[in-house]
Amino acid sequence: MSSRSSGGPSTTTPPSELLEICELSQEKMSSVFEDSNVYMLHMMYQAMGVCLYMQDWEGALKYGQKIIKPYSKHYPVYSLNVASMWLKLGRLYMGLENKAAGEKALKKAIAIMEIAHGKDHPYISEIKQEIESH
Repeated sequence: MSSRSSGGPSTTTPPSELLEICELSQEKMSSVFEDSNVYMLHMMYQAMGVCLYMQDWEGALKYGQKIIKPYSKHYPVYSLNVASMWLKLGRLYMGLENKAAGEKALKKAIAIMEIAHGKDHPYISEIKQEIESH
């Protein structure tokens, strides 16, 4: 049995290295694609995930802010993908003590989720409690 290498990052690649790979990929792709391109968005989403994992809240927020507008164009009006991004942004803003922006983002998530899940869904109650508790 031969061992084969994919040439990609191994499962033991440190998160900071993964973030660097995402950033280098974005840099190279940006000469071909606009930021709103799905490949660019996917790489930004991965970078945001790595930032969240590393508890780099400002970095995650930076990526989320770049992602939300194109997401809102690519996905349907009541897409849970968009709601999920607003939810992440809202929680990041709240955690970074920007209550006004956090509340606004969480309310945008709620508006979508009320249509997608229904106004009585427990998720919506949880998010409303989050807003009230801050």
